[in-house]
Amino acid sequence: MNKKLLALFAIVALVSGMIGFYVKDYNYHKDPTVSYNVYVFKDGLQVAESGNTITDIGETWIRDWVGLAGSGNTTSRNAAMWISLSNDASPLASWTKLTNEVAANGFTRAEGTVSAWTNSGDSAFNITKTFTATGEQQLQCAGLNWVSTSDSDNNLFACAAFTQTTFNTGDTLTITWSITINAN
Repeated sequence: MNKKLLALFAIVALVSGMIGFYVKDYNYHKDPTVSYNVYVFKDGLQVAESGNTITDIGETWIRDWVGLAGSGNTTSRNAAMWISLSNDASPLASWTKLTNEVAANGFTRAEGTVSAWTNSGDSAFNITKTFTATGEQQLQCAGLNWVSTSDSDNNLFACAAFTQTTFNTGDTLTITWSITINAN
């Protein structure tokens, strides 16, 4: 092969690589993502951090909330800000409520405090609730619901398991759901 032809191939390869770099790094689609994390505290000390499972009906709720916003829909909507607890393990996306929700010993479903913030340019919010044990209770699962009624069904937005922990009278449990919406 002569040197001119070899140089031409090198130039074509270089230009092709530059075009490929431009297309790869600047013109691509990125799927939206949602990050959820649960932080568990006992007596003010963090004892666990966990991922969670967004339920199938939780996904539908997000879709309906965003998809129907501004469309004149008059259906009553409630914010997902009610925290429920149980001793259930291994949450599933098919759950519509915590299977054995606790409504005793200071751990009855309760409204969390919602705070909005920005996480690296993305919209985010936290829902936080501190429970105080009034009796002995084992727990290892938290739920985030959009209805305040304990043990009610079809309103579980998300659920997360954490290390099974025994709480005695006076112990505190703080659950903080941290939700970041990243759609770009």
